[in-house]
Amino acid sequence: MAISFVTTRVVLEKLGASDYGINNLVGGFVASFAVLNSILSSGTRRFLALYIGKNNDKELKLTFSTAFAIHILIAVIVGIALETAGIWFLNAKLNIEPTRMAAAHWVFQLSVINTIVNIIMTPYMAAVTAHEKFSIYAAMSVFDVVGKLLVIYILILLPGDKLIIYAILQLAISLTGILIYRIYCGYQFPECGNSVKVNKKLLKEMLCFSGWGVFGHIITVVNSQGMSIILNLFFSTVMNAARGLANTVNLIIAQFITGFQTAAQPQLVKFYGAGEMDRFFRLIFNVTQYTLFLLAIVTVPCLLELDYIVGLWLGDDIPPYTCDFVKITLICGIIYRSNSMIESGLSAIGRVKENNMYSVPVYLLSLPLVYLVLKLDMDPTAAYWIGSVPPLISFLINLFLLSKFTAFPAKKYFLNIFLKNLGLVLISAVLPFIVQIHMVPGFLRFISVSLLSLASTCVTIWFLGLNNDLKLTIRKKISERFIHK
Repeated sequence: MAISFVTTRVVLEKLGASDYGINNLVGGFVASFAVLNSILSSGTRRFLALYIGKNNDKELKLTFSTAFAIHILIAVIVGIALETAGIWFLNAKLNIEPTRMAAAHWVFQLSVINTIVNIIMTPYMAAVTAHEKFSIYAAMSVFDVVGKLLVIYILILLPGDKLIIYAILQLAISLTGILIYRIYCGYQFPECGNSVKVNKKLLKEMLCFSGWGVFGHIITVVNSQGMSIILNLFFSTVMNAARGLANTVNLIIAQFITGFQTAAQPQLVKFYGAGEMDRFFRLIFNVTQYTLFLLAIVTVPCLLELDYIVGLWLGDDIPPYTCDFVKITLICGIIYRSNSMIESGLSAIGRVKENNMYSVPVYLLSLPLVYLVLKLDMDPTAAYWIGSVPPLISFLINLFLLSKFTAFPAKKYFLNIFLKNLGLVLISAVLPFIVQIHMVPGFLRFISVSLLSLASTCVTIWFLGLNNDLKLTIRKKISERFIHK
Protein backbone atom coordinates (compact mmCIF):
# COMPACT_ATOMS: atom_id res chain seq x y z
CA MET A 1 0.00 0.00 0.00
CA ALA A 2 2.75 2.44 0.99
CA ILE A 3 4.74 1.81 -2.20
CA SER A 4 1.60 2.18 -4.33
CA PHE A 5 0.75 5.55 -2.80
CA VAL A 6 4.32 6.79 -3.23
CA THR A 7 4.53 5.69 -6.87
CA THR A 8 1.16 7.28 -7.65
CA ARG A 9 2.42 10.62 -6.36
CA VAL A 10 5.57 10.44 -8.49
CA VAL A 11 3.61 9.42 -11.59
CA LEU A 12 1.15 12.31 -11.11
CA GLU A 13 4.05 14.70 -10.59
CA LYS A 14 5.94 13.52 -13.69
CA LEU A 15 2.93 13.23 -16.00
CA GLY A 16 0.91 16.17 -14.76
CA ALA A 17 -2.81 16.09 -13.99
CA SER A 18 -3.89 16.24 -17.64
CA ASP A 19 -1.66 13.39 -18.87
CA TYR A 20 -2.50 11.35 -15.76
CA GLY A 21 -6.16 11.78 -16.67
CA ILE A 22 -5.46 10.71 -20.27
CA ASN A 23 -3.74 7.55 -19.04
CA ASN A 24 -6.71 6.65 -16.83
CA LEU A 25 -9.33 7.57 -19.40
CA VAL A 26 -7.78 5.82 -22.42
CA GLY A 27 -6.42 2.83 -20.48
CA GLY A 28 -9.76 2.30 -18.75
CA PHE A 29 -11.62 2.59 -22.05
CA VAL A 30 -9.45 -0.10 -23.66
CA ALA A 31 -9.74 -2.40 -20.63
CA SER A 32 -13.55 -2.13 -20.81
CA PHE A 33 -13.47 -4.08 -24.09
CA ALA A 34 -12.35 -7.18 -22.18
CA VAL A 35 -15.87 -7.58 -20.80
CA LEU A 36 -16.37 -11.07 -22.31
CA ASN A 37 -13.09 -12.15 -20.81
CA SER A 38 -14.21 -11.08 -17.33
CA ILE A 39 -17.39 -13.08 -17.70
CA LEU A 40 -15.74 -16.31 -18.79
CA SER A 41 -12.99 -15.87 -16.20
CA SER A 42 -15.44 -16.40 -13.33
CA GLY A 43 -17.01 -19.32 -15.19
CA THR A 44 -13.59 -20.88 -15.79
CA ARG A 45 -12.71 -20.56 -12.09
CA ARG A 46 -15.98 -22.15 -11.04
CA PHE A 47 -15.75 -25.17 -13.36
CA LEU A 48 -12.07 -25.78 -12.56
CA ALA A 49 -12.84 -25.66 -8.81
CA LEU A 50 -15.81 -27.98 -9.33
CA TYR A 51 -13.76 -30.69 -11.09
CA ILE A 52 -10.86 -30.28 -8.67
CA GLY A 53 -13.33 -30.98 -5.86
CA LYS A 54 -14.56 -34.06 -7.73
CA ASN A 55 -10.97 -35.27 -8.43
CA ASN A 56 -11.86 -35.61 -12.10
CA ASP A 57 -8.55 -35.01 -13.91
CA LYS A 58 -9.96 -35.79 -17.35
CA GLU A 59 -12.75 -33.20 -17.11
CA LEU A 60 -10.30 -30.78 -15.53
CA LYS A 61 -7.98 -30.94 -18.57
CA LEU A 62 -10.92 -30.64 -20.97
CA THR A 63 -12.23 -27.63 -19.04
CA PHE A 64 -8.90 -25.82 -19.19
CA SER A 65 -8.27 -26.53 -22.89
CA THR A 66 -11.82 -25.45 -23.78
CA ALA A 67 -11.44 -22.25 -21.76
CA PHE A 68 -8.06 -21.55 -23.35
CA ALA A 69 -9.51 -21.89 -26.87
CA ILE A 70 -12.42 -19.60 -25.98
CA HIS A 71 -10.10 -16.92 -24.61
CA ILE A 72 -7.98 -16.95 -27.77
CA LEU A 73 -11.16 -16.31 -29.77
CA ILE A 74 -12.17 -13.51 -27.39
CA ALA A 75 -8.73 -11.92 -27.75
CA VAL A 76 -9.13 -11.85 -31.54
CA ILE A 77 -12.62 -10.30 -31.31
CA VAL A 78 -11.50 -7.68 -28.79
CA GLY A 79 -8.45 -6.79 -30.89
CA ILE A 80 -10.58 -6.23 -34.02
CA ALA A 81 -13.17 -4.18 -32.07
CA LEU A 82 -10.53 -1.95 -30.50
CA GLU A 83 -8.69 -1.30 -33.76
CA THR A 84 -11.92 -0.25 -35.47
CA ALA A 85 -14.64 1.12 -33.16
CA GLY A 86 -12.12 1.92 -30.43
CA ILE A 87 -9.93 4.05 -32.67
CA TRP A 88 -12.99 5.91 -33.98
CA PHE A 89 -14.23 6.65 -30.45
CA LEU A 90 -10.80 7.86 -29.34
CA ASN A 91 -10.54 10.30 -32.24
CA ALA A 92 -14.15 11.46 -32.47
CA LYS A 93 -15.62 11.45 -28.97
CA LEU A 94 -13.06 11.78 -26.19
CA ASN A 95 -12.19 15.29 -24.99
CA ILE A 96 -8.39 15.23 -25.34
CA GLU A 97 -6.20 18.19 -26.21
CA PRO A 98 -5.06 18.00 -29.88
CA THR A 99 -1.42 18.37 -28.83
CA ARG A 100 -1.69 15.22 -26.70
CA MET A 101 -3.61 13.08 -29.19
CA ALA A 102 -0.45 11.37 -30.51
CA ALA A 103 0.53 10.34 -26.97
CA ALA A 104 -3.03 9.17 -26.34
CA HIS A 105 -2.72 6.88 -29.39
CA TRP A 106 0.47 5.40 -27.94
CA VAL A 107 -1.33 4.71 -24.66
CA PHE A 108 -4.23 3.21 -26.62
CA GLN A 109 -2.12 0.80 -28.69
CA LEU A 110 0.03 -0.34 -25.76
CA SER A 111 -3.13 -0.88 -23.69
CA VAL A 112 -4.57 -2.97 -26.54
CA ILE A 113 -1.52 -5.27 -26.46
CA ASN A 114 -1.74 -5.57 -22.70
CA THR A 115 -5.46 -6.33 -22.79
CA ILE A 116 -5.13 -9.02 -25.49
CA VAL A 117 -2.29 -10.83 -23.69
CA ASN A 118 -4.17 -10.65 -20.39
CA ILE A 119 -7.23 -12.22 -22.04
CA ILE A 120 -5.22 -15.13 -23.44
CA MET A 121 -3.56 -15.76 -20.07
CA THR A 122 -6.77 -15.55 -18.01
CA PRO A 123 -7.31 -19.35 -17.76
CA TYR A 124 -3.90 -19.67 -16.08
CA MET A 125 -4.87 -17.09 -13.46
CA ALA A 126 -8.15 -18.94 -12.94
CA ALA A 127 -6.23 -22.18 -12.41
CA VAL A 128 -4.14 -20.60 -9.63
CA THR A 129 -7.29 -19.47 -7.80
CA ALA A 130 -9.15 -22.74 -8.36
CA HIS A 131 -6.23 -24.75 -6.94
CA GLU A 132 -6.05 -22.30 -3.99
CA LYS A 133 -2.32 -21.77 -4.52
CA PHE A 134 -2.42 -18.33 -2.97
CA SER A 135 1.26 -18.30 -2.02
CA ILE A 136 2.02 -17.28 -5.61
CA TYR A 137 0.06 -14.07 -4.99
CA ALA A 138 2.40 -13.23 -2.10
CA ALA A 139 5.42 -13.75 -4.33
CA MET A 140 3.87 -11.73 -7.15
CA SER A 141 3.00 -8.89 -4.77
CA VAL A 142 6.74 -8.57 -4.10
CA PHE A 143 7.35 -8.56 -7.85
CA ASP A 144 4.64 -5.92 -8.28
CA VAL A 145 6.28 -3.65 -5.70
CA VAL A 146 9.72 -4.07 -7.29
CA GLY A 147 8.19 -3.45 -10.71
CA LYS A 148 6.49 -0.23 -9.61
CA LEU A 149 9.70 1.08 -8.10
CA LEU A 150 11.63 0.16 -11.25
CA VAL A 151 9.05 1.93 -13.44
CA ILE A 152 9.33 5.10 -11.35
CA TYR A 153 13.14 5.01 -11.39
CA ILE A 154 13.28 4.63 -15.17
CA LEU A 155 10.50 7.21 -15.68
CA ILE A 156 12.55 9.78 -13.76
CA LEU A 157 15.78 9.00 -15.63
CA LEU A 158 14.60 8.71 -19.24
CA PRO A 159 14.07 11.90 -21.27
CA GLY A 160 11.16 12.26 -23.67
CA ASP A 161 7.36 12.11 -23.49
CA LYS A 162 6.69 10.84 -19.97
CA LEU A 163 3.19 9.58 -20.79
CA ILE A 164 4.47 7.36 -23.62
CA ILE A 165 7.41 6.14 -21.54
CA TYR A 166 5.10 5.32 -18.63
CA ALA A 167 2.73 3.34 -20.88
CA ILE A 168 5.66 1.33 -22.32
CA LEU A 169 7.05 0.55 -18.84
CA GLN A 170 3.62 -0.49 -17.54
CA LEU A 171 3.24 -2.90 -20.45
CA ALA A 172 6.70 -4.38 -19.85
CA ILE A 173 6.00 -5.07 -16.16
CA SER A 174 2.56 -6.50 -16.95
CA LEU A 175 3.89 -8.87 -19.62
CA THR A 176 6.70 -10.04 -17.32
CA GLY A 177 4.19 -10.84 -14.56
CA ILE A 178 1.99 -12.74 -17.00
CA LEU A 179 4.98 -14.76 -18.20
CA ILE A 180 5.84 -15.71 -14.60
CA TYR A 181 2.28 -16.95 -14.01
CA ARG A 182 2.40 -18.93 -17.26
CA ILE A 183 5.65 -20.68 -16.29
CA TYR A 184 4.37 -21.36 -12.76
CA CYS A 185 1.13 -22.95 -13.99
CA GLY A 186 2.99 -25.06 -16.56
CA TYR A 187 5.13 -26.60 -13.81
CA GLN A 188 2.46 -26.88 -11.10
CA PHE A 189 -0.76 -27.93 -12.86
CA PRO A 190 -0.81 -30.81 -15.39
CA GLU A 191 -3.96 -29.50 -17.08
CA CYS A 192 -2.28 -26.21 -18.03
CA GLY A 193 -0.73 -27.40 -21.25
CA ASN A 194 -0.91 -25.78 -24.66
CA SER A 195 -3.91 -27.77 -25.87
CA VAL A 196 -6.70 -25.81 -27.56
CA LYS A 197 -9.19 -28.65 -27.86
CA VAL A 198 -12.84 -27.67 -27.45
CA ASN A 199 -15.27 -30.03 -25.75
CA LYS A 200 -18.74 -29.14 -27.04
CA LYS A 201 -20.57 -30.28 -23.91
CA LEU A 202 -18.29 -28.29 -21.60
CA LEU A 203 -18.40 -25.34 -23.96
CA LYS A 204 -22.20 -25.30 -23.77
CA GLU A 205 -22.18 -25.59 -19.96
CA MET A 206 -19.62 -22.80 -19.57
CA LEU A 207 -21.43 -20.51 -21.99
CA CYS A 208 -24.79 -21.19 -20.31
CA PHE A 209 -23.26 -20.35 -16.95
CA SER A 210 -21.53 -17.25 -18.31
CA GLY A 211 -24.17 -16.17 -20.83
CA TRP A 212 -26.18 -14.03 -18.46
CA GLY A 213 -22.94 -12.56 -17.22
CA VAL A 214 -22.52 -10.87 -20.61
CA PHE A 215 -25.44 -8.58 -19.86
CA GLY A 216 -24.32 -7.90 -16.30
CA HIS A 217 -20.67 -7.24 -17.08
CA ILE A 218 -21.51 -4.95 -19.99
CA ILE A 219 -23.68 -2.89 -17.63
CA THR A 220 -20.90 -2.76 -15.02
CA VAL A 221 -18.36 -1.60 -17.59
CA VAL A 222 -20.75 0.89 -19.18
CA ASN A 223 -21.47 2.33 -15.74
CA SER A 224 -17.79 2.63 -14.78
CA GLN A 225 -16.49 4.00 -18.06
CA GLY A 226 -19.66 5.99 -18.66
CA MET A 227 -19.01 7.95 -15.47
CA SER A 228 -15.47 8.76 -16.67
CA ILE A 229 -16.73 9.78 -20.12
CA ILE A 230 -19.51 11.99 -18.68
CA LEU A 231 -17.00 13.77 -16.43
CA ASN A 232 -14.75 14.19 -19.46
CA LEU A 233 -17.60 15.70 -21.52
CA PHE A 234 -18.54 18.27 -18.87
CA PHE A 235 -15.04 19.09 -17.65
CA SER A 236 -11.62 17.91 -18.90
CA THR A 237 -9.01 15.22 -18.39
CA VAL A 238 -8.07 16.95 -15.10
CA MET A 239 -11.40 15.80 -13.63
CA ASN A 240 -10.60 12.29 -14.92
CA ALA A 241 -7.34 12.56 -13.00
CA ALA A 242 -9.31 13.20 -9.79
CA ARG A 243 -11.53 10.21 -10.49
CA GLY A 244 -8.48 8.13 -11.40
CA LEU A 245 -6.82 8.99 -8.07
CA ALA A 246 -10.00 8.04 -6.17
CA ASN A 247 -10.11 4.75 -8.05
CA THR A 248 -6.41 4.23 -7.26
CA VAL A 249 -7.13 4.58 -3.53
CA ASN A 250 -10.02 2.13 -3.85
CA LEU A 251 -7.88 -0.38 -5.78
CA ILE A 252 -4.97 -0.19 -3.33
CA ILE A 253 -7.24 -0.72 -0.32
CA ALA A 254 -9.05 -3.51 -2.19
CA GLN A 255 -5.76 -5.31 -2.79
CA PHE A 256 -5.08 -5.07 0.94
CA ILE A 257 -8.40 -6.39 2.23
CA THR A 258 -9.90 -8.70 -0.40
CA GLY A 259 -7.47 -11.58 0.06
CA PHE A 260 -10.06 -13.22 2.31
CA GLN A 261 -12.66 -13.04 -0.45
CA THR A 262 -10.32 -14.38 -3.14
CA ALA A 263 -9.45 -17.37 -0.96
CA ALA A 264 -13.10 -17.98 -0.05
CA GLN A 265 -14.59 -18.13 -3.56
CA PRO A 266 -13.49 -21.69 -4.47
CA GLN A 267 -14.47 -22.81 -0.96
CA LEU A 268 -18.00 -21.53 -1.50
CA VAL A 269 -18.34 -23.66 -4.64
CA LYS A 270 -17.04 -26.74 -2.82
CA PHE A 271 -19.31 -26.26 0.21
CA TYR A 272 -22.32 -25.84 -2.06
CA GLY A 273 -21.36 -28.86 -4.17
CA ALA A 274 -21.07 -30.95 -0.98
CA GLY A 275 -24.41 -29.68 0.34
CA GLU A 276 -22.76 -28.12 3.42
CA MET A 277 -24.99 -25.04 3.53
CA ASP A 278 -24.28 -24.15 7.16
CA ARG A 279 -20.58 -23.82 6.35
CA PHE A 280 -21.56 -21.97 3.13
CA PHE A 281 -23.54 -19.36 5.12
CA ARG A 282 -20.94 -19.08 7.87
CA LEU A 283 -18.16 -18.47 5.35
CA ILE A 284 -20.07 -15.57 3.78
CA PHE A 285 -20.72 -14.04 7.21
CA ASN A 286 -17.17 -14.47 8.51
CA VAL A 287 -15.26 -13.36 5.42
CA THR A 288 -17.40 -10.24 5.01
CA GLN A 289 -17.01 -9.40 8.68
CA TYR A 290 -13.23 -9.78 8.61
CA THR A 291 -13.06 -7.68 5.45
CA LEU A 292 -15.16 -4.88 6.92
CA PHE A 293 -13.09 -4.90 10.12
CA LEU A 294 -9.92 -4.36 8.08
CA LEU A 295 -11.70 -1.70 6.03
CA ALA A 296 -12.73 0.12 9.22
CA ILE A 297 -9.15 0.18 10.48
CA VAL A 298 -8.04 1.90 7.26
CA THR A 299 -11.14 4.05 6.66
CA VAL A 300 -11.56 5.88 9.99
CA PRO A 301 -8.17 7.70 10.06
CA CYS A 302 -8.32 8.31 6.31
CA LEU A 303 -11.72 10.02 6.50
CA LEU A 304 -10.70 12.22 9.43
CA GLU A 305 -7.31 13.32 8.09
CA LEU A 306 -7.86 12.92 4.36
CA ASP A 307 -6.95 16.50 3.39
CA TYR A 308 -3.59 16.19 5.14
CA ILE A 309 -3.00 12.66 3.81
CA VAL A 310 -3.73 13.65 0.21
CA GLY A 311 -1.50 16.71 0.57
CA LEU A 312 1.27 14.52 1.98
CA TRP A 313 0.64 11.99 -0.79
CA LEU A 314 0.36 14.27 -3.83
CA GLY A 315 2.04 17.50 -2.71
CA ASP A 316 0.62 20.80 -3.92
CA ASP A 317 -0.48 19.61 -7.37
CA ILE A 318 -3.82 18.07 -6.34
CA PRO A 319 -6.54 17.90 -9.03
CA PRO A 320 -9.82 19.58 -7.97
CA TYR A 321 -12.35 17.42 -6.09
CA THR A 322 -9.82 14.63 -5.44
CA CYS A 323 -10.38 14.64 -1.66
CA ASP A 324 -14.18 14.66 -2.05
CA PHE A 325 -14.10 11.78 -4.53
CA VAL A 326 -11.80 9.74 -2.27
CA LYS A 327 -14.04 10.29 0.79
CA ILE A 328 -17.12 9.10 -1.09
CA THR A 329 -15.18 6.11 -2.44
CA LEU A 330 -14.08 5.10 1.08
CA ILE A 331 -17.61 5.35 2.47
CA CYS A 332 -19.09 3.42 -0.44
CA GLY A 333 -16.44 0.74 0.11
CA ILE A 334 -18.55 -0.59 2.98
CA ILE A 335 -21.41 -1.19 0.53
CA TYR A 336 -19.21 -2.83 -2.10
CA ARG A 337 -17.41 -5.12 0.37
CA SER A 338 -20.71 -6.15 1.97
CA ASN A 339 -22.08 -7.08 -1.45
CA SER A 340 -19.00 -8.91 -2.77
CA MET A 341 -19.49 -12.19 -0.91
CA ILE A 342 -23.24 -12.15 -1.57
CA GLU A 343 -22.51 -11.98 -5.30
CA SER A 344 -19.93 -14.75 -4.89
CA GLY A 345 -22.58 -16.84 -3.13
CA LEU A 346 -25.03 -16.38 -6.01
CA SER A 347 -22.30 -17.33 -8.48
CA ALA A 348 -21.38 -20.43 -6.46
CA ILE A 349 -24.97 -21.74 -6.52
CA GLY A 350 -25.25 -21.05 -10.26
CA ARG A 351 -27.77 -18.19 -9.98
CA VAL A 352 -25.88 -15.87 -12.30
CA LYS A 353 -28.98 -15.32 -14.43
CA GLU A 354 -31.04 -13.90 -11.58
CA ASN A 355 -28.18 -11.73 -10.34
CA ASN A 356 -27.62 -10.17 -13.76
CA MET A 357 -31.32 -9.90 -14.60
CA TYR A 358 -32.52 -8.16 -11.43
CA SER A 359 -29.55 -6.74 -9.52
CA VAL A 360 -26.91 -5.55 -11.97
CA PRO A 361 -29.21 -3.45 -14.25
CA VAL A 362 -29.81 -1.13 -11.29
CA TYR A 363 -26.28 0.23 -11.86
CA LEU A 364 -27.49 1.80 -15.12
CA LEU A 365 -29.46 4.31 -13.08
CA SER A 366 -26.18 6.03 -12.22
CA LEU A 367 -25.49 7.42 -15.69
CA PRO A 368 -28.72 9.36 -16.37
CA LEU A 369 -28.78 10.60 -12.78
CA VAL A 370 -25.17 11.80 -12.93
CA TYR A 371 -25.74 13.39 -16.34
CA LEU A 372 -28.84 15.20 -15.05
CA VAL A 373 -27.01 16.48 -11.97
CA LEU A 374 -24.15 17.88 -14.06
CA LYS A 375 -26.54 19.28 -16.69
CA LEU A 376 -28.19 21.27 -13.89
CA ASP A 377 -24.75 22.75 -13.09
CA MET A 378 -24.59 21.03 -9.73
CA ASP A 379 -21.34 20.19 -8.00
CA PRO A 380 -19.38 17.12 -9.28
CA THR A 381 -19.39 15.86 -5.67
CA ALA A 382 -23.19 15.64 -5.83
CA ALA A 383 -22.87 13.58 -9.00
CA TYR A 384 -20.48 11.21 -7.21
CA TRP A 385 -22.92 10.79 -4.31
CA ILE A 386 -25.80 10.12 -6.72
CA GLY A 387 -23.69 7.45 -8.40
CA SER A 388 -23.36 5.60 -5.08
CA VAL A 389 -27.10 5.00 -4.60
CA PRO A 390 -27.60 2.20 -7.19
CA PRO A 391 -24.89 -0.05 -5.59
CA LEU A 392 -26.84 0.02 -2.31
CA ILE A 393 -30.07 -0.96 -4.10
CA SER A 394 -28.21 -3.73 -5.93
CA PHE A 395 -26.84 -5.04 -2.63
CA LEU A 396 -30.35 -5.30 -1.16
CA ILE A 397 -31.63 -7.13 -4.25
CA ASN A 398 -28.75 -9.64 -4.04
CA LEU A 399 -29.53 -10.28 -0.39
CA PHE A 400 -33.13 -11.06 -1.32
CA LEU A 401 -32.07 -13.39 -4.15
CA LEU A 402 -29.60 -15.39 -2.05
CA SER A 403 -32.21 -15.69 0.70
CA LYS A 404 -34.80 -16.89 -1.80
CA PHE A 405 -32.66 -19.64 -3.34
CA THR A 406 -30.73 -20.87 -0.29
CA ALA A 407 -32.66 -19.73 2.80
CA PHE A 408 -29.75 -17.39 3.56
CA PRO A 409 -30.48 -15.28 6.70
CA ALA A 410 -30.59 -11.97 4.83
CA LYS A 411 -32.10 -9.90 7.66
CA LYS A 412 -29.47 -11.10 10.13
CA TYR A 413 -26.72 -10.36 7.60
CA PHE A 414 -27.99 -6.86 6.90
CA LEU A 415 -28.32 -5.99 10.60
CA ASN A 416 -25.33 -7.84 12.09
CA ILE A 417 -22.84 -7.33 9.26
CA PHE A 418 -23.69 -4.25 7.18
CA LEU A 419 -25.45 -1.90 9.62
CA LYS A 420 -23.45 -3.05 12.64
CA ASN A 421 -20.11 -2.46 10.94
CA LEU A 422 -21.29 0.92 9.64
CA GLY A 423 -22.16 1.76 13.24
CA LEU A 424 -18.75 0.55 14.44
CA VAL A 425 -17.04 2.94 12.02
CA LEU A 426 -19.11 5.85 13.36
CA ILE A 427 -18.45 4.92 17.01
CA SER A 428 -14.73 4.48 16.33
CA ALA A 429 -14.55 7.96 14.82
CA VAL A 430 -16.12 9.82 17.78
CA LEU A 431 -13.09 10.10 20.08
CA PRO A 432 -10.55 10.83 17.29
CA PHE A 433 -12.92 13.48 15.90
CA ILE A 434 -13.16 15.22 19.28
CA VAL A 435 -9.37 15.29 19.52
CA GLN A 436 -9.06 16.48 15.91
CA ILE A 437 -11.27 19.56 16.31
CA HIS A 438 -9.20 20.71 19.30
CA MET A 439 -5.83 20.49 17.52
CA VAL A 440 -4.15 22.63 14.88
CA PRO A 441 -3.89 20.91 11.45
CA GLY A 442 -0.44 19.46 10.83
CA PHE A 443 1.80 16.47 11.28
CA LEU A 444 1.28 16.23 15.06
CA ARG A 445 -2.51 16.15 14.65
CA PHE A 446 -2.22 13.61 11.85
CA ILE A 447 -0.12 11.24 13.98
CA SER A 448 -2.30 11.73 17.07
CA VAL A 449 -5.60 11.22 15.25
CA SER A 450 -4.29 8.23 13.25
CA LEU A 451 -2.93 6.39 16.32
CA LEU A 452 -6.05 7.20 18.33
CA SER A 453 -8.24 6.06 15.41
CA LEU A 454 -6.37 2.76 15.20
CA ALA A 455 -6.69 2.17 18.96
CA SER A 456 -10.34 3.27 19.03
CA THR A 457 -11.27 1.07 16.07
CA CYS A 458 -9.52 -2.01 17.48
CA VAL A 459 -11.12 -1.56 20.91
CA THR A 460 -14.57 -0.99 19.39
CA ILE A 461 -14.24 -4.05 17.17
CA TRP A 462 -13.04 -6.22 20.07
CA PHE A 463 -15.84 -5.31 22.47
CA LEU A 464 -18.71 -4.66 20.07
CA GLY A 465 -17.78 -6.46 16.86
CA LEU A 466 -16.39 -9.88 17.76
CA ASN A 467 -18.44 -12.69 19.25
CA ASN A 468 -17.13 -14.83 22.12
CA ASP A 469 -16.13 -17.75 19.87
CA LEU A 470 -14.00 -15.51 17.68
CA LYS A 471 -12.41 -13.83 20.72
CA LEU A 472 -11.50 -17.28 22.03
CA THR A 473 -10.00 -18.23 18.66
CA ILE A 474 -7.91 -15.05 18.54
CA ARG A 475 -6.62 -15.58 22.09
CA LYS A 476 -5.72 -19.16 21.19
CA LYS A 477 -3.87 -18.09 18.03
CA ILE A 478 -1.93 -15.40 19.91
CA SER A 479 -1.05 -17.89 22.62
CA GLU A 480 0.16 -20.48 20.10
CA ARG A 481 2.15 -17.92 18.12
CA PHE A 482 3.81 -15.83 20.79
CA ILE A 483 3.46 -17.45 24.24
CA HIS A 484 3.83 -21.20 23.74
CA LYS A 485 5.94 -21.02 20.58
